[in-house]
Amino acid sequence: MDTNGSLVRSLSSPTVWVAAMCSLFAPAAGAEGALVSLGTLNSGSYSYATGVNATGSVVVGASEDGAAQGLFGPLTRAFRWTQASGMVSLGTLNGGNWFDSATGVNADGSVVVGYAADGAAQNQFRAFRWTRASGMVSLGTLNGGSGSGASGVNADGSVVVGYAADGGASYGQTRAFRWTQAGGMVSLGTLYSRLEWSYAEAVNADGSVVVGTASGAPPSQIGRLTSSAFRWTLASGMVSLGTLNGGGYSYARGVSADGSVIVGTAADGAARDAERAFRWTQTTGMVSLGTLNGGYSSAALGVSATGSVVVGAAADGAAQNQDRAFRWTQASGMISVEEWLRRNGVAVAQGLRLNDARAVNADGSVVVGSMRTSEGVPGTGAAYLARVSPFGNGLMDVDPYYQTLSGPNPPRTALSRANLVLHGAHNNPLLGLVPEGRSCGWVTGDWGRDDVSGFNAGLGVVEFGACRRFSAAQVSVALGGARSSQDLPYGGNVRQTGGYVLGEATASAFRPDLWLTLTGYYGWGVVQIERNYLNAGLPDTSRADPNVPTWALRGRIDWQDALRLVGAGFTPYLDVSYLWARVNGYTESGGGFPAQLDGRSESATLLRYGLNAIRPVGYGVRLLGTLEGVHQFNGEGSSITGQVLGLFSFALPGAQYKQNWLRAGIGADAKLGWGIASLMFNATTEGQDPTYWVSATYRVVF
Repeated sequence: MDTNGSLVRSLSSPTVWVAAMCSLFAPAAGAEGALVSLGTLNSGSYSYATGVNATGSVVVGASEDGAAQGLFGPLTRAFRWTQASGMVSLGTLNGGNWFDSATGVNADGSVVVGYAADGAAQNQFRAFRWTRASGMVSLGTLNGGSGSGASGVNADGSVVVGYAADGGASYGQTRAFRWTQAGGMVSLGTLYSRLEWSYAEAVNADGSVVVGTASGAPPSQIGRLTSSAFRWTLASGMVSLGTLNGGGYSYARGVSADGSVIVGTAADGAARDAERAFRWTQTTGMVSLGTLNGGYSSAALGVSATGSVVVGAAADGAAQNQDRAFRWTQASGMISVEEWLRRNGVAVAQGLRLNDARAVNADGSVVVGSMRTSEGVPGTGAAYLARVSPFGNGLMDVDPYYQTLSGPNPPRTALSRANLVLHGAHNNPLLGLVPEGRSCGWVTGDWGRDDVSGFNAGLGVVEFGACRRFSAAQVSVALGGARSSQDLPYGGNVRQTGGYVLGEATASAFRPDLWLTLTGYYGWGVVQIERNYLNAGLPDTSRADPNVPTWALRGRIDWQDALRLVGAGFTPYLDVSYLWARVNGYTESGGGFPAQLDGRSESATLLRYGLNAIRPVGYGVRLLGTLEGVHQFNGEGSSITGQVLGLFSFALPGAQYKQNWLRAGIGADAKLGWGIASLMFNATTEGQDPTYWVSATYRVVF
């Protein structure tokens, strides 16, 4: 990996947000990545990311493009993604019609490199360099060779490295190249004289140091092919990094920001050519990093910007040589990532297995890689992120953690509470009308549940109010309190408590049996959030308690007793309401991975159309019924943005809401003591109202 963040390998099978997360590895201070789902090109079936810029704002890779059809189906195209534009195809190279892929991006995201089928060369692959101004431009080949591909780019985009078939070499052998605008594609040469090939893997931040692997037959070993890690500079040319104790081969995988430290894998002659992770400097040469608990092999895959921390994968001698992620420093030696966490106070679940560590951030505090999710099943895995930092210590299984960020939705919970107030006990304003010149007082309550997707949510409202009937209208005011609770994944929850004031006016409009009602609502409250997630396989909690203001307006018209049938009066109505809630930005505390959430607002515009029925049955008792259809005009909530403290930013799409549902209610009211008591049971199809709830009211007229 080149530590300027331009070349990052995917941590697991086609999960494009993983590479975006890997912008953690950029050496720039304060660099942040993004944990987002990037999607595909034109509904293609897959995509994968290969690189990210230093700030995490630009991601590159390849995606099947549903709009690019070839002989055997959709073709794959290189893409560039930003928050503003989404995933955008980089097009084709001279009309090429085959496979394209971006492999790297420079620090500011303005230059993308990769390989593409070149329509001007019978669809042979060519290394390309892309900018917004030039589009995809071929970097050519070496001496008319058959193909080329770019593997990395330096921080400012001026230097590209990769591999190319050299038309001037025997059998068109592959050569590592370094490209600049001034010099074009230049071969970095070879290490040996016979049957040579070389491959540039990475370049340091300023483009002065290139590392990779070269293979061939050394003069002293005619007939024997070997591979050797190399370091190239303009002054020295390609120089072998040597071997480990006379071992047979070595491969370079990564380079520090200043080019002084190189890591990779080599056969160790002192261990019968078993593979060992190595760290190379000019002073020490190639030094084995050892093994994990006496295991038989190890491989270095990433290095920090300063070169002081190396990560990779090793066979664990204490676990039947199963693969384990490792982290190495001079002080600790090679230890598993799990052991690194334990030494820093993290409780790690038994059986947690981290397969490898693919990369490390600039200061060595964050390690990412893949973990086994189904023991014994090949190819099953997920991305993980482990860290030890002032913000918190632990290990996150990235995908499940990502999902928990969208669980708490305080504005939406507040809207549900306001909606229940307006359309629960207040659903039928005509039931509360009193004679002219009279007054009333009431106490009412609504209690409901919204058990959706396996997570329980309950809410309740208690309200006290009073009314006065004037000649023109009846005016009501009320003061209430509300409480709600919603379960979250891994045992977390959101509890919201607060109060509200409500004002309402009902008046006859146009004709005596048409009634117009206007209602205003303002609510306030505190949300207690306990967001749970798995930290090293065990539950952990981050907490916050933001405030959530809410307001709502409702306009309603009822046609009283428009139809009478079998002793019952049927009143059709039309109800339009607008609800708005906002949570200001807040920062969680506690846990290994607390997050900072940006402020966001939610709103809902609802159209309700229905029929209320009242039928007296004697002894002062009346049966009540409601049948209602609801349409919500907006089908998507606001996006959720913020950052996991000390790690990466995230941008989650808004929740998708059901836009049409039905509600039915049945109940009764009756004279009781000095007043009238009523009770209604309500149920809905899946929508934004509670799944079921009960409304109870006691009203006294005086």
